Amino acid sequence: MNKLVENGKIIYNKPLSDDVNALCLAVPQVVALAQPGQFVMIKNEQGSTYLRRPFGVADVNKETGQLVLIYRKAGKGTQELSQLDSGAVISVEGPLGKGFSFKNEGRTLLIGGGVGIAPIIYTARHLGAEMTGPKPVILLGVRNHKELFWSDFVEEFSEKLVYTTDDGSYGRKGFAIDAVPDILNKYPDIRHIKVCGPTIMMKGIAELAIKQGIECEVSLEKRMACGIGVCLGCTFAGKSGKRWKVCADGPVFDAVEVFG
Repeated sequence: MNKLVENGKIIYNKPLSDDVNALCLAVPQVVALAQPGQFVMIKNEQGSTYLRRPFGVADVNKETGQLVLIYRKAGKGTQELSQLDSGAVISVEGPLGKGFSFKNEGRTLLIGGGVGIAPIIYTARHLGAEMTGPKPVILLGVRNHKELFWSDFVEEFSEKLVYTTDDGSYGRKGFAIDAVPDILNKYPDIRHIKVCGPTIMMKGIAELAIKQGIECEVSLEKRMACGIGVCLGCTFAGKSGKRWKVCADGPVFDAVEVFG
């Protein structure tokens, strides 16, 4: 496993909405190894939480060595994290896990829900700016119009950016899965679907993809203590009968193994 521990200086830690922040860290050694879909474990030495916490790699800049993480202020640890200013230092372990796979054939549909959208950003950059195939179609499911900040991160890499909102305040009212059939009809060259977000969303989309014979990968979220497959706190039983470690074997898995 190519991973290391690096102290990263905060470049910015800014709010994107009332409860979502973007954290940018200078960690050039971690960034040099990072791949779309991987994650890092971070430790706020000034905080009160003991264990490292996992965060999906939202984006990287390999020229500047900067890593972007996007998080929702949902508990004590993330609330403390949001109080850190530029110049503060955070310990970063990573990159960890297995990310998304890529093929130069057909178009990819990227789907994200909630803060699960974060890993979609780097994935979109890779597909839309670093590979030679068609740009991806991107479908984002958010709560309301206050969470449209994601456009700033992904729009330039997409062939088409589609939103669904829970309350109908922007885009299509409903859940992300409701928009998938229309997208597949409009873009018949879609051969791959990559999903990150709530489990119920990923399950529905995975089942739809499997039924239509479209290759699908899902990025799972589990509570992690070690991040390297030692503590066995993030295991699950796959459809093949094998027990998988989300941190070491994933977080990205073939949808058939998880939901097939």
